[in-house]
Amino acid sequence: MTWEWPIAIDLWVAGMAGGAYFAAFLIDRISGRKHPLLPKIAMFLGVPLVLLGSLLLVVDLGEQLRAWHLFTRFRPGSAMSMGSWILLVYALIGIVMIALWWSKSFEPGEVRLTVLAGLASVIRPAAPVIGVLSWIALLLAVLLMSYTGVLLSATNQPLWASTFLLPVLFVASAIFTGTALLLLVLKTGLGRLLDILFGGKGEPMPSETMDAIGKAMAIVGVVQLVVLVAYVGGVALLGTPTAASAVTTMTVGPLSFLFWAGVVLMGLLIPLGLQFASMKAKREAIVGSVLTSTSLVLIGGFILRLVVVLGGQMI
Repeated sequence: MTWEWPIAIDLWVAGMAGGAYFAAFLIDRISGRKHPLLPKIAMFLGVPLVLLGSLLLVVDLGEQLRAWHLFTRFRPGSAMSMGSWILLVYALIGIVMIALWWSKSFEPGEVRLTVLAGLASVIRPAAPVIGVLSWIALLLAVLLMSYTGVLLSATNQPLWASTFLLPVLFVASAIFTGTALLLLVLKTGLGRLLDILFGGKGEPMPSETMDAIGKAMAIVGVVQLVVLVAYVGGVALLGTPTAASAVTTMTVGPLSFLFWAGVVLMGLLIPLGLQFASMKAKREAIVGSVLTSTSLVLIGGFILRLVVVLGGQMI
């Protein structure tokens, strides 16, 4: 089976969904629960991304009408089966969590949009389970990010299976793009709308929250850059001749422009430069700078997966 752009998009959006929730959850917890809106936004964005990834996975399988066979049994030894189940369970839990968060935005006995208020009153008693579901979602987010690299590593393609660093690279990229997505949403005002949906007042996000996300994004971006260098260098120097040839297609061959301009320059160096410049100035980054850096991170994350997916099949 030949894997092309649909698989690259699936790996991109699924990883980004998991990375956004993972980053949002940790930022909120480490700060002492000062940023409770972040996990809500991350999950609200992540569910449609996971559903999109699932749809593309089914499309790429070729026999869409038989895709339901993936869910007739659970096969831990199959990366495709595991990935499909992770996508499904994450989406289901995410939908439940969003519904419970939304139900809490209605005050008991409130007369507002009677039908919706009535529905919220039915759901609201189950709201205490959100605490347990949030930890389950965190575990699934880690599996979701890991699956995007394990799916390729489980094959016999030299570029994908030559080192354990490919899943690590995809996890780092997933968290990087996930934090960038959070920052992009908060800076464009969509975060305020989601705050209202979950019962807030739609007030601007505190600069403290924005700084926390920006710093997290910068740290993970550096980690991804280091892992990328280790991955490419490791496969080129320590991998089989076939694997080294595959790396050559990315770095000096047909995919070199996408790799250097899209992954390294646009996806890593420019965004990191903008972020560190803002941190050095000790001021909140201007909107234009944030929109530019976060958009480039998202584009670079997709190009990374596209280059790896295509490069692994060009030898």
